[in-house]
Amino acid sequence: MKHNQAQLIAVSLTGTLAAISIGYLGVQVFGRNTMYMIATGMLGLGTGGAIGQILVEKRQQRVVQVQSKQQ
Repeated sequence: MKHNQAQLIAVSLTGTLAAISIGYLGVQVFGRNTMYMIATGMLGLGTGGAIGQILVEKRQQRVVQVQSKQQ
């Protein structure tokens, strides 16, 4: 297993455990319905960011370079 892959797995697991812990504590403090609203908002932000990034990449691909004719 490559070093980068092992590091990615470790960071992913740590992030997942942190998200579960924060979610559990959030439910205890704020209540279930509030945490559902927060989760829905975060999902929407993530989706919007991903779509925005795809649109920016597509706009950058549309740039066409014109070469001058040599005489």
